[in-house]
Amino acid sequence: MSSGDGADKGEKRQFSGTAPRASTSGKMGPRYQEKHDHIRGRGLISSSALGLSDGLITNLAFLTGFAAAADIGLVRFAGLAAMLAGTVSMFFGGILAARSELDLFRADSSREEYEIKNEREEEIMELKDLYMEKGLTAQEADMVVSRVSADKDRFLEDMLVNELHIHRAHLESPYKLGATIGLSFLVGAVVPLIPYYVFATKEYALVTSVVFSLIFLFSVGVWKGTIVGRAVWKSGLETLLIGAGAAAILFVIGTFLGFV
Repeated sequence: MSSGDGADKGEKRQFSGTAPRASTSGKMGPRYQEKHDHIRGRGLISSSALGLSDGLITNLAFLTGFAAAADIGLVRFAGLAAMLAGTVSMFFGGILAARSELDLFRADSSREEYEIKNEREEEIMELKDLYMEKGLTAQEADMVVSRVSADKDRFLEDMLVNELHIHRAHLESPYKLGATIGLSFLVGAVVPLIPYYVFATKEYALVTSVVFSLIFLFSVGVWKGTIVGRAVWKSGLETLLIGAGAAAILFVIGTFLGFV
């Protein structure tokens, strides 16, 4: 295999003259820049998938159980109320969850900042040990840590990443996360509800609601599989089976509690 073949199969890289750096000879040369795609908004993607599946499964199980004991007008009203209540709950729940993560990050940052200021040598040794656990020699770890610890902000960031495995870039905006998960729940919950407004007969609405919901669950799995680079049919089938299983469990619980 030629070197060109290996480059084609690996990550694509290119030279860029806009950001020069010093070479080993001391001269400034073009920066070696790596180019590849990353999955953006990981937290928002997972929250969207959670909201969609949660809204659909919850309302599907509720409507399916409730429809057996009530007329279609009452089913419509109850389904709409459940959808709106769940949307509001998920919105504020997402905000509180993101705020909690932010508060925890700030608390960890304050504690590490205090330790760096008052127990600097211990923190330097701790960071050195962490780098040695990654495979660096003692001399290499000393050189890395000495450069990192020269900047207090970089030192703090390195301690948070290597010791606690957290980074500010991984935190989502509380209101953005709340809106994402709330709107996703709304979209998911409206899918099993629409047939009850389209059909006048409860039996037709019930069957159509179940069929549309299962198709939608499969579509959510396909969407998720496309994003993460997984086989779409496998991801779709997995989401379908998990969602259908969860809906069946909720339906059984609802039946046991007296919905039917």
